[in-house]
Amino acid sequence: MIPENVKEFKTEGEGRFYKFLEAVAKPANSYIVWYTPDIGGKEPDFILYSDFVGLIIFEVKDWAVDQILEADPHQFVLKVGNKETPRKNPMQQAAIIRAI
Repeated sequence: MIPENVKEFKTEGEGRFYKFLEAVAKPANSYIVWYTPDIGGKEPDFILYSDFVGLIIFEVKDWAVDQILEADPHQFVLKVGNKETPRKNPMQQAAIIRAI
């Protein structure tokens, strides 16, 4: 895991996902995981490298299924409290990183 022993995460979900990856990316010498690497000014949540599958970009969202009101290829509309909030589709975020 790079960096090792992260003490503070941007979101609770990122912390849980980091612990998940630590537990399942075994044997550890077969995987490299980066947390919030800077790639050409973009910062995906996680990138995992494995000889078996190559590179995988993970964009972690702390959304519950019942918060999602609408979704399309460009955005999600979430119910946060009493407000409807548009958010960029995570696939769009990953596509931007993939293009770099």
